[in-house]
Order: sequence, then C-alpha cells, then structure tokens
Amino acid sequence: MDLNLELVLNNISSPVLVATPIKNEFSNIVDFNICYTNAEMKKAVGFVIGNSTKWSDFEDKITSDVPWFPLALDAIEGNSYDTAKYYSPSTKCWYKVDMRWNKELAAIILTFFDITSEQDYYFQLQKSITTDGLTGFPNRTTFVDTFKICLENSNFNSKYAALLVIDIDNLKNINDSIGSTAGDNTILTVAKILRRFKKPNRVEVFKYGDDEFAIILSNFDSEAEIVNFTDCVFESLQLENVKVSGGIAISPEHSIKSEELERFADMAIHYAKKNGKNNFTFFEPEMHRLFVQRLTIQTKLSKAILDSQFTQYYQPQFDVHTGQLRGFEALIRWTDKELGNIPPSIFIPLAEETGFILDIGNWVLKTALKTLKTWQKKYNFHGVISVNVSPIQLMQDNFIPNLVQLVKEYDITPSLLEIEITEGVMINDIDETIGKLHAIRDMGLKISLDDFGTGYSSLSYLQKLPLNTLKIDKSFISNITSEDGIQANITQSIINMVDKMGLETIAEGVEEPEQLAILDKFNCTIIQGFLRGKPMPFSLCDAYLSGDTSALLKI
Repeated sequence: MDLNLELVLNNISSPVLVATPIKNEFSNIVDFNICYTNAEMKKAVGFVIGNSTKWSDFEDKITSDVPWFPLALDAIEGNSYDTAKYYSPSTKCWYKVDMRWNKELAAIILTFFDITSEQDYYFQLQKSITTDGLTGFPNRTTFVDTFKICLENSNFNSKYAALLVIDIDNLKNINDSIGSTAGDNTILTVAKILRRFKKPNRVEVFKYGDDEFAIILSNFDSEAEIVNFTDCVFESLQLENVKVSGGIAISPEHSIKSEELERFADMAIHYAKKNGKNNFTFFEPEMHRLFVQRLTIQTKLSKAILDSQFTQYYQPQFDVHTGQLRGFEALIRWTDKELGNIPPSIFIPLAEETGFILDIGNWVLKTALKTLKTWQKKYNFHGVISVNVSPIQLMQDNFIPNLVQLVKEYDITPSLLEIEITEGVMINDIDETIGKLHAIRDMGLKISLDDFGTGYSSLSYLQKLPLNTLKIDKSFISNITSEDGIQANITQSIINMVDKMGLETIAEGVEEPEQLAILDKFNCTIIQGFLRGKPMPFSLCDAYLSGDTSALLKI
C-alpha cells in the first residue's frame, strides 16, 4: 500500500479493516484474508486478531452478536446493514459496523463508526423505563446489555465472571397469606442486603423478575473468590431470616456466552429448589444433560400417549403369615425405541408437571379395570388390584364421576379395586381431599396410603383419612436388619400403631428372608418385593393365576 495512503488511514479516528475473499475449488467464498488494519482497528480488535491472517481465526472471538461472515457475503451482493453494533472492551467504545464491497480492490472494507455518545444517550433515555420502581435497581431490560459488556471486559482482562440469580422462596405464599405489603417488605429487605455488595466494574445488581434478583460478577481473579463472595451473600440473607434459592454459573468455566450462562443459572436454581430451597447451587454440566434429556422425554411422552406406547406390569402382594396371594399393584412401564426403558421415577414427575398425568392416569386405571374384569371371569379372581392415583389426578373435578362410570362400565367388584394415593395429596386442600376419599370409600373401593414416612404424614392425617391400607416405604425395610435396630424399632412402632387403627400394613421392597422374618415377628400383614415376586407383564400373571407357579418372577 502506498505509504502516504497508509499514513492517512492510520490517522483516521474510525477503525478500518480490508479483507479479500478466499475461494475454494468451486469458486465459493469460504473465508477472507485480512490484508490491512489501520491503527484504530488494532486498538479496537487487535487484542483478538493478533497475528491472524484469516477472518475465521478471529470472528467469533470478537463478539458472537455480529454475524461477520454473512454480513461480508451480503456486502458483496450489494446489501448493507446499519443495525450491527460492537462494543470494544479495549477502547471501551460502542461501534456501528459498516461493510462495503469495493469492486476495484475486489475487497471488503470494514469500518467501525463510534456511536458511544449515541448509546450513552440511549441508555439514559431508557433508564426511566428500565429501573425497578420498588427497589431502584435496574431491571431485566438493561441486564442483557450490561451482562454482555461485563463478560467482554472479563474476557479481555483474562478474569472470571459469574451470574448469581436469587429467587425469594415462597414469596407468593407471603403475599397470599399476609398481604402484598409484607411481600414488598421482603423484597426491600433483600434489596437492602444486596445493595451492600454493589461495586462498580465488579458487582452489579438487577431486579431480575417479580421475586428474583440477578447479580453480575466480573473481573474476579479466581473461582474461589466467586465462591467466597456468594457464600457471603447467602449468609447475609440468612442473618436477616430471608429464605432464598440461588443459582450460579461461571465464565469461562461453564460458558463465555451470556445466554447460556443465564440458562445455566436458571437450571441451578431449579436444583436448589428441588433440594429443599434456601440454598445456593452452582451449575454443573450434568444439569444441562438432564435438562436436554428432560426436553427429549417430554417430547416423546406426548407421542407415547398418542401412540399408546405404555404397557402395564403387575407386582404381586402376599400375606406374610399364610403366603397366599393378596393381589397385585398395577405399575406402568414405558419403552422407547431410541431411549430404551424409561423409569416411572423419571417420566411420572414430568407428566405431573406437564399435565400429561391425566391421560396417563386414566389409561392406567382403565387397563387395570380391564385386567381385573378378565381375571374375575377367567379365574374367579378375588384378589385386589391396586392403582396409583396422582394428587393432580385426584384433585380434578371430574375424577369421582369418571371413577364411578369406569367401575360401572367394567362391572368389577368394587372391593377388589384399591386406589393408592401418596402423601402428596396432603399438600392441597385437605378437607376437599378427605371428601373425595370418603366418596371413593362409599363406592366400596379400598384406599391405600403409599410411601408412608417419607413426606407429610402425621398421626392427625392418618386419623382423618378414610384408609384401608398403609404401605411402609422400602427405605425403612432395606435397613430393618441393621444391628443398631433403629429402623426395626421405627417399623415395629408403625405396624403397631396401624394395627390398632384397624388398617392393613404392606411392607414394600422386601428382598431378603431376614427382612420377611422380622416383619412376620412384627405382625405385618402383607409384603411386596422381589423376594416373593417382581413386577410381571400380564401374560406371566395370567399364567401364574392359571396354576403355573413357575411363572412367578423372583430374585
């Protein structure tokens, strides 16, 4: 390049870059060769270009917000755009990106025009509508741009950045039970605490949602420093007796992209709440894997319902003392062509969250009634079939009418159908729940309480619920033979209490003869577990009922 022309370009205040196309054997443009950058361009992007000679070596390192390569191709076609913007952490300026094709040079000329003053004015104009009225913190509108700038600065300085999202636990309950003023006061308390931690160019605080705050950390020297900081925030909130759940994602460890870090922090909050709330959780890659798996299963779950991909298995239950068959528990199974066997522990909670549980629960109930009717006709079967009913399913207004219709339609002996509920029914309106359970008992059906001892149960609930059977969770049974005898004493106390209430007891997860011996000694009524029988498909159960004892699957 002519020396005088280069001197002129180097004294232009706008960054300028010249690049020529690189074509493949098919004459398609696959890259660009950088043949010139002026002094201002070196200031603006030199820290990432370095000694690179090709466009592809640096385009993603500058910023992913600008589609550099597609813009260059459009410029060659004669198209140009004035919406692409770039923030340079080295010059601390905002630029508008301009690309033009020069036919004489057969080159792309990239020019950055300084729009920092325009951006500053824009930010000031937006402040009135981007500030939370209650706390005075900037809201989510300005969070996006600020987070990107903080990440750019931290990356430029080879420092760590992080996003901490804080969710106030049970704020809706506070508003509903005490009033919105109490809820606002809780928000203000959190804001007051977080304001102590604000520090320019290091810690920025935002009102992220109705009950959420976001803290952007930038220019930290290590992950350990971030951990210490978040610990201090959590402890400060605890000292004020404010219960919060938080999720933390770190750059560059987890990602350098703002959108991904936001998503990862939200995933971490989900796990914090899942683990009992009132804790801070750091994002882990396994969370993302499970999130993707969850989305995949959710999509497949909808199709599985439409295509009737489920099957019903039945696990036998036996009288502890006589060894006679008491009946079966109906258990849903799902096998996907790509994912294989998907455990109910994975897809049932997802079905409850998405509402699919209503269709699934109806299918399970109908299938169980059809099976019961078949065995009644074929074998004069007088055993019980137990069907799990989700709390969501039970609380539907049409659940009782539908149940009445199904029992009538299949013409089964009502006392042979057992509706199995979990302790989750106690979370909702207990009076409404009890009313529905009484309606089920009035139909002549049995009611069983599953997983006793793992959730919300108490003696007062047991006295109110119209139960026939109580199932002792397998977590008690698995340790019933321990030398310390703690689980054995608890189990015996449960059995004695339930026996005095006139209820049957079913011990779940019985897998060892020693467990069975102890349960027999404690006067437990029924056992269910691999020791006596695994869950089996209809065909094996049918064979067993016909007299083929070898059809029973055991350990």
